[in-house]
Amino acid sequence: MTVEAIRAQAAGVGNVLRRGLGPDPIILTAVALILAVGMVMVTSAGYIIAAEKFSDGFYYTKKQGLAMVIGLGVMYLFSIVNPACWRKAAGPMMLAGLFGLTLVFIPGIGVELGGSSRWIRLPFGFYVQPSEFAKFGMIMFLAGSIAKKGDNLKDFAVGFLPNVLVIGFVVALVLFQPDFGSAVIITAVGFLMLFIAGVRLQHLLASLVLCLPFLLQVAISAPYRLLRLKSFLDPWGDPLQGGFQVIQSLVAFGCGGIWGVGVGKGIQKLFYLPQPHTDFIFAVVGEELGLAGVILLILLFYVLVCRGLVVAIRSADMFQKLLAFGITTLVGLQATINMAVCMGMVPTKGLPLPLVSLGGSSLVMSLAGLGILMAIARNAESERKRNRP
Repeated sequence: MTVEAIRAQAAGVGNVLRRGLGPDPIILTAVALILAVGMVMVTSAGYIIAAEKFSDGFYYTKKQGLAMVIGLGVMYLFSIVNPACWRKAAGPMMLAGLFGLTLVFIPGIGVELGGSSRWIRLPFGFYVQPSEFAKFGMIMFLAGSIAKKGDNLKDFAVGFLPNVLVIGFVVALVLFQPDFGSAVIITAVGFLMLFIAGVRLQHLLASLVLCLPFLLQVAISAPYRLLRLKSFLDPWGDPLQGGFQVIQSLVAFGCGGIWGVGVGKGIQKLFYLPQPHTDFIFAVVGEELGLAGVILLILLFYVLVCRGLVVAIRSADMFQKLLAFGITTLVGLQATINMAVCMGMVPTKGLPLPLVSLGGSSLVMSLAGLGILMAIARNAESERKRNRP
């Protein structure tokens, strides 16, 4: 191999991996603190349940710890990868996400848990939720598609319709699982990306109006979804069935007071609050850490989202700008909805609290996305210093 060839390969690796600047300190600090709260709360909320199911009170802690180690490794790797590389990978990532969403319906591969086919069985007892991967695949694809279309984005047939059809296809596969919560998140993030990119407002409003009857039909077609809507409007109308989750969650917040009852001393997680280590872990935070802990966790997510939006604004490249916005919106919106559900502000949905709830797929993919966000932040800072007079 010639010297010129070696130099060319080294330059290619340098274009992919950039270590000139360190990780964004604000994002890294917020993520580290949220992860710390999450590990403590998963251990506290899941100890009794794990001890009964698996005869090991730290079963969920070990499982979440393994996912965290893998996720942090992926986050570091993605944080040093040149974010421009994801533009070429957007198409394959999208196809991989769609392929994963179809695998859940294949007997022997897909696994049905709790009445939903959302998981793929892996060796050694591990499960993967493809919808978490599909969310980021769709964000990458939309960022690349929007950046490529440029001014043609305002054209309905060229810029708007193809992107909406892709969003609709992903949402349809997710609804077949069924996973209404993820479908809402995917729709909201996709439409917000189109709005920020400059799609004509009348196109967005018209499509939303057309979608509303369909979403309403989906929401009331399944008896359990209709029960959730009724319970949201009046949880005390059926306190032992439809309203049970919300009522127990509100009791947890009420018991916590200002400073909480102390880590590990909560009562609602002891088979009163359904899924205390996953969907309703925020209620455990409210009971054991009190209003102070709730405010702290909300502020940490607020800082993370604000920093992500700043990174998106500062990025000069349209693809990276939209990718940063999509990742930030996904994490922030999912956290907001989960917290709102626990406080009875929106109907119950099966959405985890990012970086906090038990769930390997959600944790790994969230950390991977935040790694990409840190790479975009590094790239934007590098460009800013290069252009500084």
